[in-house]
Amino acid sequence: MTRTLSVLTILALGLTACGNKDTSDSGSGNSGNGGDACSVTVNSTVPASGSTSAYYRANVEFALSDPDSTATITTDIAGHQGTSADGLTVSWVLDSPLTPNTAYTATLDYCGGSVPLSFTTSDLGTQIGDPTSLIGRTYVVALGNARITQPAGIGSVLSSYLTTDILMGVNDLSGTSLTLLGAVAQSGVTPDVQNTCDPSIPFPVADFSAQPFFTVGPQTTTLSVAGYDVEIDNLQVTGTFASDGTYFDGGTLSGTIDTRPLAPLIDSSGNEGAICDLAVNFGASCEPCPSDGQPYCLTLVADQILAEQVDGVSLVEVGGKNCMDCMAPTDTTDLSATCTVDTTM
Repeated sequence: MTRTLSVLTILALGLTACGNKDTSDSGSGNSGNGGDACSVTVNSTVPASGSTSAYYRANVEFALSDPDSTATITTDIAGHQGTSADGLTVSWVLDSPLTPNTAYTATLDYCGGSVPLSFTTSDLGTQIGDPTSLIGRTYVVALGNARITQPAGIGSVLSSYLTTDILMGVNDLSGTSLTLLGAVAQSGVTPDVQNTCDPSIPFPVADFSAQPFFTVGPQTTTLSVAGYDVEIDNLQVTGTFASDGTYFDGGTLSGTIDTRPLAPLIDSSGNEGAICDLAVNFGASCEPCPSDGQPYCLTLVADQILAEQVDGVSLVEVGGKNCMDCMAPTDTTDLSATCTVDTTM
């Protein structure tokens, strides 16, 4: 099991470039006249009831204990209702971002009664006075605190094993384009520093035209993961920088990974479907890959990603698929490493 989870962790790390967990228990919600006729309860909402820090781009969600075809959301927010495939999440999908620092309400009517939800958006979405102030800043992405919604059934398990932080740095801003660089953080070092024994992650240029909101992709790209070239289809990363640039929140991450190059990490026999075979044990299933239609791809979707700035850290580009004879720095103020990069593999 540990080996399987390690591979799934690698998959998530390969995707990551760039909210706080706003989901909270809201009680049963059985305040209506359903009584014994309705056993459905409202387990939680996004945002949490009474929240004053709701993300201005997040959909409103009601998580149910059981499906209820009668569940209906009423709100003045422009949008439309949606329901998850399993019927357990009823959402109000926004037509456009909400206004920062503004109060909103929504009500779920279902077989057990009505659940009112009131919340106020945070100041995220307020523009940055000087966007060039982001250049040179580095942020720590704690994947373990994100909400993984896909693959279905494996999110909570995968989150508990995502203990390695990812660093994301802003290298440049040109017009409405951000140049970002990602890197794996060195394990066991506080505050976080780059592990220069691992290749850095060169992300596609980010669209910053809706600043402080940024989006990377969707774009098909190839990343080096554990020494293997892994193709990721429709890689997309989004987030919103705070007006003072000290963090970004509301981050999302999605993409479809071809697991075949990573199969040797857990099975040296040549079984291309090794990861897919093991993923079934966690309730996940592979799907056809966009490139050739073979059933070896996994789609990852995560949201509520928060990344806070780490002071005094600048990322460096590390190329190649393997770092040979590499010794990571022990001095947290020295980002260099004794690392001979093997570019022939």
